[in-house]
Amino acid sequence: MNGTTDTADQQKKGFFRTHKAFLMYGLISVFVTVIDVIICRVCERYIHVVAANTIGVITGFIIQYFLTAKHVYNTRSKRSFVIFLATFLLNLLMANVIVYVFREFVFGGSDEGLPFLISKGASIVFPFFITYFIRKKVMPTKDDKKDE
Repeated sequence: MNGTTDTADQQKKGFFRTHKAFLMYGLISVFVTVIDVIICRVCERYIHVVAANTIGVITGFIIQYFLTAKHVYNTRSKRSFVIFLATFLLNLLMANVIVYVFREFVFGGSDEGLPFLISKGASIVFPFFITYFIRKKVMPTKDDKKDE
């Protein structure tokens, strides 16, 4: 039984070691998402939902750039900033379209809490994966650099 436990522990360690960059990117994204959601929810009380979402996403981008540049990609070059900016703009476009479509068409313009959370959640999840894999493809993570 002890051998089985050791093997399971080794598999867990191997998984975390192999996917460390993605897991760190995910944790940073969760942190940034909390900030984004709070800012967006406060701002949308005063301005249009798309403008509020844009402010939240831009704030999140700035925080995420500095954290992931250090902890995931280990770079702050001009090239990495351009990649982050381009993928951010793609992410912003996707997020705003998703928020707008959900809020206006799926939920009939409702500004209640549940429609907000569902709309914001959908606008975070889908672009998250697309952005991560585009960035990973054009800008290696720390894990990718170790494999070389």
